[in-house]
Amino acid sequence: MFEGMKVAWTVLPSPVGTLLLVETAGQPLVIEFAQKRRRMRWMDRLRERHPDLPIDSGPCPATAGWLAAYFQRRPRPVYYPEPLTELFAPSPAEEAVWRALCRIPVGETRSYEAIAEETGLTPRVVGQASGANHLALYIPCHRVVGKDGTLVGYGGGLTRKRWLLDHELRMTGLVLT
Repeated sequence: MFEGMKVAWTVLPSPVGTLLLVETAGQPLVIEFAQKRRRMRWMDRLRERHPDLPIDSGPCPATAGWLAAYFQRRPRPVYYPEPLTELFAPSPAEEAVWRALCRIPVGETRSYEAIAEETGLTPRVVGQASGANHLALYIPCHRVVGKDGTLVGYGGGLTRKRWLLDHELRMTGLVLT
C-alpha cells in the first residue's frame, strides 16, 4: 500500500508564525504551528505505524502553494486528504469531524454544537477531535466557535484564531470595523 510513498517535511514562515509542513504525493499531512510541534509528535506517530516509510526534509510544494494562495486571499478548495487516514489512522470520530470541518466555507463559522449535530457526536467529542487535527488552516478547525459565537479552544491560540477569521472575512469582501 505504501510502496514508493515518500513523506517530506519543511518549515515555512507565515503571517501567523512559523508553520511545520508535511506532505506526501502532493497532499498535505501536517500543518502545525511550530510551538505545537513537540506535542503532536507527527514523525514518531508515522515511524511507529510505518517504520519503513521514508521521511525526509524537503520541499512541500503543494502544501506551501495552498498556504501561499490562502494568505494572498485566493483560497483554493479543501479536500480531505486520503493519505491522512491511511498514514495516521484517525479514530472514526476524528475523521468524521475533520471531514465536516472541510465543508465549512471560507468566511463562515460553525458551532461545536452544529458540528456535533452534523456528525452525530457530542460537542465535547467534536472539541477533542478538532484539537487532534493535524492540518491547521487546511482542515479549518479555527472556523469552529462556541454556541454563542465566542472564540474558544484553538491550539494556535485565540489571537491567531481571530486573525484567521478576520483574514477570511476580508477574503469574502467583508470590511471589518
